[in-house]
Amino acid sequence: MDNQIKISEFVKLTRSTLKTVLYYHKIGLLPEKKNSSNGYRIYGAEDLERMRKIKHLKNLGLDLKKIKEILGDKNNRNTLGEVLKSLQSELLEEKKNIEVQLCQIERWLNKEEVLNGEITSQSEIFEIVTDILEPEHVRSNMEENPELFKQRSEVFGILEDFQWGEEQKDNFRTIAEYFKLHPEEYKKAIEFGKRLSTLKDMSEDDPEVEVLAREGAEFIKSAPFLKEMLYNKSGFGATNENLLNEMTKKVLSPAQMKHKQLIQKYLNYRP
Repeated sequence: MDNQIKISEFVKLTRSTLKTVLYYHKIGLLPEKKNSSNGYRIYGAEDLERMRKIKHLKNLGLDLKKIKEILGDKNNRNTLGEVLKSLQSELLEEKKNIEVQLCQIERWLNKEEVLNGEITSQSEIFEIVTDILEPEHVRSNMEENPELFKQRSEVFGILEDFQWGEEQKDNFRTIAEYFKLHPEEYKKAIEFGKRLSTLKDMSEDDPEVEVLAREGAEFIKSAPFLKEMLYNKSGFGATNENLLNEMTKKVLSPAQMKHKQLIQKYLNYRP
């Protein structure tokens, strides 16, 4: 018949391959129709239209199993629409993730560490805390002491990239919200933070390291809420604490590491 073609012509017309067409027959994506006189496979306009739909759906990223379900469900006209809406949602989410990745890459490319082959994450915890504590005020302090804020962000990043313990992100958020509601306490914490910034250039044997640790612990214990949050607490387990210390000592100076250990001691912190 003039409106039917052989498989070789079907392959050429559809810009496909013989292997692909035979596979589609095997999985039931293309129906089998054969010439009764010679047994050759034959194809008509309906087959071309089906192949056209298969190609379009495949180009959208749908797998063959899903395509077969769509084309085979003649009683449900909503199937294709539902699948496309679902696919649209997935692609929009993927687009959002790609945009986040591109922003992260741009931040890394602007960092000096990348030149040395190092990658540090943008800490979500640090951003949450910054947003809560009046961004403009935080940025002002950041500009005053950028090195200290860079260190804190990197430490937050190490805390966030691994599951050291439970609820660590919530704890940071809760403490930040407390300081926002108690500006006088926050002001004291800021002043204390300025003193802590000097630790970076101190010797770990400098007596000021212990003075700052004792004063920091007393400041925390003097505020009932902070004492409840931070005093007499258990850590992440001895092994995890050791691993965390190994990682943070690449960011913090020896004096800062000693201060960290001392303030934990005065807060009766248990690994």
